Amino acid sequence: MKDEIISTAAGAVAKAAPPVTVAGAVAAGSDLDRVVVVLTIVYLVGQIAYLGWRWVREWRQRAQA
Repeated sequence: MKDEIISTAAGAVAKAAPPVTVAGAVAAGSDLDRVVVVLTIVYLVGQIAYLGWRWVREWRQRAQA
């Protein structure tokens, strides 16, 4: 039960993080266009890092087999 509550809360926080980040940045004085560009760059870097990690993991698994 405790793990389910933690999982649900973590999912809710993850879903709320992008709009909260944008709203906070705009409230702090940043332009919305700039916030979108920065978040897009962060997202792309994260996707590239994940893809690289996945390729390395698959390569290592094939090398061990």
